[in-house]
Order: sequence, then C-alpha cells, then structure tokens
Amino acid sequence: MVVVPEQYVINVLYENIYKISYNKYNHTFNGCCPICKEGDSWGKKKRFYYIPKKELAYCHNCGYSKKPLTFISDVTNKPLQDIISEIKNFDVEIDTFIKDNEQKEVKVKNDVSLPDDCINLFDPVQVDYYKDNAIVKLALDVIKSRRLNKGINKPDALYVTLQDKVHKNRLILPFYDKDRKIIFYQSRGLTKKDLFERPKYLSKVNSERSLYGIHNIDVNLDNVFIFEGPIDSYFVSNGIATCGITENTDKMFTALQKEQINFLSLYKLVYVLDNQYIDKAALNKSLILADKGESVFVWPEELKKFKDFNDICVLGKKDKIKPEFILKNTYSGLNAKLRLTKIKNS
Repeated sequence: MVVVPEQYVINVLYENIYKISYNKYNHTFNGCCPICKEGDSWGKKKRFYYIPKKELAYCHNCGYSKKPLTFISDVTNKPLQDIISEIKNFDVEIDTFIKDNEQKEVKVKNDVSLPDDCINLFDPVQVDYYKDNAIVKLALDVIKSRRLNKGINKPDALYVTLQDKVHKNRLILPFYDKDRKIIFYQSRGLTKKDLFERPKYLSKVNSERSLYGIHNIDVNLDNVFIFEGPIDSYFVSNGIATCGITENTDKMFTALQKEQINFLSLYKLVYVLDNQYIDKAALNKSLILADKGESVFVWPEELKKFKDFNDICVLGKKDKIKPEFILKNTYSGLNAKLRLTKIKNS
C-alpha cells in the first residue's frame, strides 16, 4: 500500500482545487469539485471536501469518493507510477524545522531590493551549504516539481528567505527592470501554515507592483503575452506578467506597469489569463477585455482540465509553449465574446 504524505496531498489541493479553503477546527479542506464542476453552481457553491483523518476526497454534489492516490491521479491527470515516484522523493517534513539560527550564515551580497537573508536557489554553493535545511529542501522540491528552473523565460534566480518578518519561509520570485535589476518581488507560500492562513502570493511591502518579463523581451517577435502571474510567463517567449487581476474592472495595471507597457507599443498585446473553464474571475476579466477590443487567449475545450500554463508544462514536461499555439487560440471583439459566452454558459 502506498502511503501518500499529507503535505503532498495538500499541495495538490491548493494547486488544483478552485476556491480551496481550510477549516482548522475540524481539519478539513473545502472547495469547488474538480470532477463534476458543481453543475450550474460552479464558483458559487463549494461541495468538495478532503478529510485528512479519513484520507478521503468526497463531493456532496456528485458523490465522488476516493482515497488520496486515486484522487490525485484523477485531478492531475498524472499516471499512478509518476505519482508514486514523486511520493518516494517527497521526503521533506515541513513540521520539523532545523533551527536556522544555529546555522552559520553564508555571507552573500544580495540585491538591495530583496530581503537581506535571501538564499539564491540557483547558486550551487549556497544550496550545498543549506542542503539540510527543511525550508530550502521544500523550496527546491517546489521549483523542481513545477519546472520553475526550466522555463524559457525563467528569472535569473529564485530565492528563499528564512528570517524576513513578512516573507519568511517563502519562495521569492524576483521582477526585473529592462536593465535586469531587481525592482520588485512576490513571494509564494511553501509551508502548511502559509497555505492555510495567508494568501498563496504576497507582494513586496510598500512597493508599487511592476511587470515581470520586461527584461527579457525578444525584439524579433511581434507579440507580447500578458499573464496574471509570473510563473505562467516563465514558459513563453515575450511573456510578461502582472501580479494577479481584479475581476470586475477593466483596469489591469499600476501606474508603473502602464509606464512599462508604453515601452512595448510596437508589439501586439495578447492577454493570457487562467483557464476560463475553471476560473470565474479569469472568465469575467476576459469578457471585460474582449468588450474593450483587446486580444484575448480563449482556452480550447480540450485543455479545460488544466488550471494554467504552468499546469500544462508540468504535466506535459515542457519547458516552453510556442507563441503559435497562443495566437491560434487568440480572439478579439465579437468573436472573443461569443467564445467566452459559450464557456460561461457551458
């Protein structure tokens, strides 16, 4: 019998279940069912539950009831043998932390825009020094499992901080200016505490949001592809990213981001949001953009099970997605609205 580590299941839940939340009083997880899509109630009701004590994934709408291994295979579309292989390598126990203050620090001069104690996870020397640290191991596991070190448009480095008051024990995603200097960052939660109690992504405190990817623009391409978050843009040439979207407004950018966009006026902009079949906010925002006459990537029906571009690359073991694929599924005006309305009514 294969024992699935609880944290492994939790990672799957937060990466694949829409509107997932945690009830700390009865230790259960609740979200929108990825199997039946909740029928006409998608995004409004949450009838899917995962109960760790019973090791049971269950939906009160469709009656789906499976143990963790089968559930993970169903929701990620991964073969069982691949999941079992990942589980065998999932040896980080995040509840058992090494006392970081007892370790001698490796003195590394980081960019002043980052937290002071950041560890460069692309630097073999620093990684080797902290190789036994549980948080560093967990961060490296996330980077490997999500292929964040493979993307064609990946950052120069990814970091983790062990002491920063706001971003402690979180993966740091740097944003660069056109001269490749770090001017902003987001952090991604890694530990169970962060995933339960705080947003998955946090931005640099007291700093205006920038665009990711403007440091890596290929002048030989005609298009720039605008994603919600940086990780999806890691896998597309000329992919840039905001720091999320506000659902019910046509506003997309901060003043700084608008200034950065102005430098891209020679390129055709294409908005590539998360899967409109799964993400109601992305669907609504896509409709608003289509009303404005913007070019919008509309997720093809055959890919409706994938949450975002990172999902496609992880499951397909890809380092890049060709711009041709995006452009083939890009629409504007009435054509875009008709296709998006069809998704809304499906």
